[in-house]
Amino acid sequence: MMSRIRKIAWIILRRLRPRLIRDGLLNRKIIKMTGIGNKADKTEVFISVSHFLENIRTFFPGKTYDYLIAQNFLHDEFVSCRKPKIFFTLEPPPLMTPETRKNLRSKELQQYLYRYDEQDIRRRMFYPSLPYRREEIIRKLERSIAEERPKLCCIINRYSEADELDLLRQRVNFVEAAGRDIDIYGLEPWSGPNKWTSFPNYFGASENKQETLKRYTFTLSFENCDCDGYISEKINHAFMAGTIPLYWGGGSLLKDTLPSNCYIDCRDQDPNLIFEMIKKMSRQDIISYRKAAIDFLKSDLADRFTYKYLAREIVCRLEAMDRD
Repeated sequence: MMSRIRKIAWIILRRLRPRLIRDGLLNRKIIKMTGIGNKADKTEVFISVSHFLENIRTFFPGKTYDYLIAQNFLHDEFVSCRKPKIFFTLEPPPLMTPETRKNLRSKELQQYLYRYDEQDIRRRMFYPSLPYRREEIIRKLERSIAEERPKLCCIINRYSEADELDLLRQRVNFVEAAGRDIDIYGLEPWSGPNKWTSFPNYFGASENKQETLKRYTFTLSFENCDCDGYISEKINHAFMAGTIPLYWGGGSLLKDTLPSNCYIDCRDQDPNLIFEMIKKMSRQDIISYRKAAIDFLKSDLADRFTYKYLAREIVCRLEAMDRD
């Protein structure tokens, strides 16, 4: 039974991969991949793992054999439902609803949570932002490992102001310190003014993020907030483009999640000193950072940042609960 389940999972992922890569909205990718599409007042119910993988919901919720998968909203409906059940969200804690944050603290729910800040790395959730098949990307990176790029540094980020996004100020501090040594790209904000427009080196939205990154030796890759275990696509996209990330994020779990020799940790650093350092960095040191990033992309740890890993872990947990 388990081999059949896994076969179905891999077939679904192979068929969806091209569409997932084209789709820029990560939540939509996960919803399409798994059949998990919760609204604030709704939780999806599946009568078996096979039904979950094939996105066939039951019309008779509340039975002991139901599988309940909640994404983004951890409401009382989830709390009261019988197991097996799993909750996960791709959002960091500051962006969760108050009810979700309250329920995350419930002791009875801990066994059902799949989360970024899990101390045990073997049970930790990872933000899916890498393709499972990376051989061609790695070959291209190895061929270009010693190339000199025409520009020093860029940032590709929407200017979004919100009280919960505590790294925006740090991001702006580094951009101001870099002056004309950094090129700025970003979509219009979801709300409020686009304050990147006040910088003369702002070039609007990037038409192709990866191709833009490939023109730069470094990229400013700060998360929107510094939460334990929350490491999004920002740093992984830099690795795939062969640019060295100036990174701030991941909280206390950064060091045991990513090798420290493939990025420059900017947490609590003087931005002026960081930009002085990268402008003077030797060709050999640049190659060393690129090689470390390639080694990471070849590793099992990088596999944890794939959609395949996410789907497999959710299925394995449901199967384990069902056996219990």
